Amino acid sequence: MAIQIYTFKITYADCDNRIWRTAAVSSNYTLAELGYMVLATFDTMAYHLFEMKYRDTTYFLAEEDFEDLPYEEDEKCDLLKHYKIGKLGMNIGDTIEMIYDFGCEQVFNIELLEIGDMPRGYGRAYPKILDGAGRGIVDDMPAYELLEAIKKTDADGHSEIFYSSIGFDKVPEWNYRKYDINTDNCLLKGTIDRIRDGYEDCEHNI
Repeated sequence: MAIQIYTFKITYADCDNRIWRTAAVSSNYTLAELGYMVLATFDTMAYHLFEMKYRDTTYFLAEEDFEDLPYEEDEKCDLLKHYKIGKLGMNIGDTIEMIYDFGCEQVFNIELLEIGDMPRGYGRAYPKILDGAGRGIVDDMPAYELLEAIKKTDADGHSEIFYSSIGFDKVPEWNYRKYDINTDNCLLKGTIDRIRDGYEDCEHNI
């Protein structure tokens, strides 16, 4: 089958639709790679586990991730890296739920908007962020707290939250309004590679 482009609307749940992306990825992308892209574009530190739920199956990064979790014996579980997006049989409007950080449960809803043909010679152009709003999320902060910070920023221009996903000597004040799609796309592939290496190196060392 020819490679296709899957376009998703990715929304950070329970935050009043203030933080979202429209992203296009190759049908050859695995669910794991889709997850790395989400963590990259939403400016996370990518140091928590994550899982995805689609239809009646929960997908994890590694078998060790779900051996001790309280899932029902008859619940279907599988590995994120085993499934390419184009092999899931998704239909327009279908949604994948991604949960990052099982303790805080930061949730992303990933809705399929469109499936199109990959233009010849354009494979390296993807993944690509097509549109978006909101600088990203803050690790270890639930959505309802982040929404309060957004409302405070709208009201007086300051969130009083200091956060950086990559670390600085002087950490900047978080401002959800400062999202730059061009910078995001310039950094996206390199950030995805870094996140992939972090998760998969940890998996190999278990």
